[in-house]
Amino acid sequence: MLLQTKKFLLYAVALSLALPSLAHALNWYSYGGHDYAKTSAAMYWLAAEAEAVAQGGHLVTINDATEESWLQTTFGTANLWIGFTDQETEGTWKWISNEPVTYTNWAPGEPNNFGGGEDYAVMNWSGIKWNDLPNYYNHYGVIEVSAVPLPGALSLLGAGLLGLVGLRRKLR
Repeated sequence: MLLQTKKFLLYAVALSLALPSLAHALNWYSYGGHDYAKTSAAMYWLAAEAEAVAQGGHLVTINDATEESWLQTTFGTANLWIGFTDQETEGTWKWISNEPVTYTNWAPGEPNNFGGGEDYAVMNWSGIKWNDLPNYYNHYGVIEVSAVPLPGALSLLGAGLLGLVGLRRKLR
């Protein structure tokens, strides 16, 4: 019985390691060495960022107009949370990923912190511009992670399965 329990645990570990890599490869879009996906639902900015971190990244950092155009073509022109925030210091906007700010696309008069607490940026506000909003709006966010090459993920899966076969033989 103990031997079967060990086998089950080994298979469970191998499966849990393999599935996220394969699912990532199937459900994400690649651009410029990064992978992107929409959050699982419309949600507050803080929840969208938490989901992005759980996926191994952050809400998207937009580096130029070409990338923003690609994001709009890929994810549509509905309001989308991006990783731009001034939550730490009012008026000092930065990317949550800590990448340097090389591009912005604010709507005229934005960011304005209207009513206070507008610490989070959404793209596609009134067309293709950005707006600052408080955390209580529900929008989808765009998650960005460093790309995981499929051949690398498959190599890792293969190595893990070979290791399990070796362990299985050793446990017999």
